Amino acid sequence: MSSYAHLSSLQSEDIRLLVARLDDLSDRGTRGETGVSSYLTPREAKYARVHLSPRLSAGTAVLWGGYPEAERVRAVILPDYTEGLVDPEALASDPVAVLCSAGLEDLAETIRCAVCPVSVKGSGFRELSHRDYLGSVLGLGLERDAIGDILIPDAHSAILLTDSRVGDFLTTQMEKVATDTVRVSRLPEGTSLGGTRRLQPLNDTVASERLDCVVAALCNLSREKAQMAVRSGIVELDYEAVEDCSATVDAPAVISVRGYGKFAVHAFDGTTRKGRIRLVAGKYT
Repeated sequence: MSSYAHLSSLQSEDIRLLVARLDDLSDRGTRGETGVSSYLTPREAKYARVHLSPRLSAGTAVLWGGYPEAERVRAVILPDYTEGLVDPEALASDPVAVLCSAGLEDLAETIRCAVCPVSVKGSGFRELSHRDYLGSVLGLGLERDAIGDILIPDAHSAILLTDSRVGDFLTTQMEKVATDTVRVSRLPEGTSLGGTRRLQPLNDTVASERLDCVVAALCNLSREKAQMAVRSGIVELDYEAVEDCSATVDAPAVISVRGYGKFAVHAFDGTTRKGRIRLVAGKYT
């Protein structure tokens, strides 16, 4: 498979292991079974989309993390017989509803159990951060890949994406986050998680689509300081560390700059009268 050749050529041990795991899951689909990965990191998800592209296009696989914009997702391999029974694009947006509509309730239930939202509510005693919630989860002995996205709708609560087994564990074992007492409960089926990730609009103009130019605009830095940031290794482009200032940013893209935040580059939208390129972006808040 060409995608496999592309991934293996990267000589990255973690990606080779990922490909092997995905191939094992795909073999289950060929046998008429369902396979589900652990929660993938955004970087792993990027490569999973490449390697599983034939299945994703055929509707025999979906990457799902509880809502369409999820960063941490699980690769769900469906039996080969589902090809032609569901619309792949719709499947990617709401797999449970699509599978139920196709009469594939058993497969829908597999996804319900694999991706389960859990509500964590603090007492209001103190503000709680993403780091606080993650630290409490890991402190209970869970691995990071047992938890998907951690959404923070306000300063005193969070929604954790996990599976039904871990969700039940958290409801009985997670009593504190940082120094605050919390209440944990499973969210009702069908709870909408859309809009829980917030982006602050950030539009500017840049001289070119080079990484250093875009970083300078996003972080409000001089071109020289942006180049220093890139060369020092604190900039990630689509979840890969990039130290080449001249690297091209192809929108849509995600750029993270340590100490400055995480940004979504939506588009480069034409040029101004002075020949500068309009940058349409946002900062995750």
